[in-house]
Amino acid sequence: MERDGKKEDNQDDKDKKPAQSGTGGDADMKDAADGDKKEEDAEEDLIDMEILNSSTRDIVSRRRLIENDTRIMKSEFQRLSHEKQTMHDKIKDNVDKIDNNR
Repeated sequence: MERDGKKEDNQDDKDKKPAQSGTGGDADMKDAADGDKKEEDAEEDLIDMEILNSSTRDIVSRRRLIENDTRIMKSEFQRLSHEKQTMHDKIKDNVDKIDNNR
C-alpha cells in the first residue's frame, strides 16, 4: 500500500522537473534507464501479487526450494573452484618440467 503513495510522489516529482531540450546523450540514457526501471517494477508487482495470493505453505515451500538451490549452487561452485585450482597446479608442474628439460 505504501508503494502506491511513493509511486505517486515520484510521478509528481517528474512532472515538476522541466523537460530538457536538445539531443543530449544524458537524456537518452535517462530514458533507457526509466524503461528498465518500469520493466523491473512490473516484474516486482507480478511477484508481489503472486506472493500475496499464495498460501503460507506455498511460500514456505518456495523458500525451501530456493535455499536448496542456493546450497546446491554453492557446492557446485566449491567443486569447480577446487577443480580449477587442481588444474592450475598441474599446469604449473608441467611448465616447470618443460623448463627443466630445456
